[in-house]
Amino acid sequence: MMKHFFSFVFLAFLSILQATAQERFVEMDQSKIWIKTLGLEQREEGQPLVVFESGHGTPMGNWDKVIGAVAEFAPTLTYDRPGIGKSEAKDYIPTLKNVSEQLVNLLDKLELAPPYILVGHSLGGVYVRGFANYYPEKLAGLVIIDPGDFTETQENRNEYYNILDWESSKVDSLVQSFIDIRTSRNKDSPAPIKREGQVLEELREQDFKEITSTPLPNIPVHMVVGGRFDMPAEFQSKEYDDEALFRSKIKHRISRWTDVIQSVEKGMLLYSGDAGHFVQWDDPELVISSIRIVMQDYFTLQ
Repeated sequence: MMKHFFSFVFLAFLSILQATAQERFVEMDQSKIWIKTLGLEQREEGQPLVVFESGHGTPMGNWDKVIGAVAEFAPTLTYDRPGIGKSEAKDYIPTLKNVSEQLVNLLDKLELAPPYILVGHSLGGVYVRGFANYYPEKLAGLVIIDPGDFTETQENRNEYYNILDWESSKVDSLVQSFIDIRTSRNKDSPAPIKREGQVLEELREQDFKEITSTPLPNIPVHMVVGGRFDMPAEFQSKEYDDEALFRSKIKHRISRWTDVIQSVEKGMLLYSGDAGHFVQWDDPELVISSIRIVMQDYFTLQ
């Protein structure tokens, strides 16, 4: 009987949260931005707002398994960048600085004051790391999920391929083929998605210097890694072992990402062998726990 009572209370609480969720367009200078807020009515003074930044061309629905649980202990905001999901496109280049300014303008328009915990996935992880360069004073923490690897240089990129025992010219050819595949895949995308892909490629070509030239502020920072190899067999190479190459990339990236979290007082590396690239979908409990810890550690540092 008691178990059923608590289940009823929990479901009732979730219903209240859903009732207070607001999905709407926000009029910005050049476009309408589609947003969803949850738990704003319960926000206390000084409490961080959790803002979610999606990956390349990905609508905000990819956070649906996470935001309800996070809203039990923090107010949340999800949104679609211009030209993604339901948001209107606008004529701008989604650079790190422009996306950061766009987000700040949106939060100002909504009168949602800092501090913010930014949660970014894939390209969104690159964007939130860039935000830390441009607006460090507004941040309470970062949760960076399986990001485009902003620690990667062209030099250490070749380290992944040592397991193949190939000549350097053959490795260079393979790396270029990956770039060509990404460019070809991006070629027929809508303009806003194509621009995001171009921005990421330009950052890679420059060894992500726009990010790495500025150290992180001393805030809680988590790197969350998905370790499941997801490539379907029909797409795997017949010339080399794709899973072995994937494991090599994970190994080298974790080594560099450890340096990232060790650069702050409250850093943490979280690995899920059960999750593919979309950790927030495959292992939402891990992401929820990460956000909760970042929230707690932020107040510890105050």
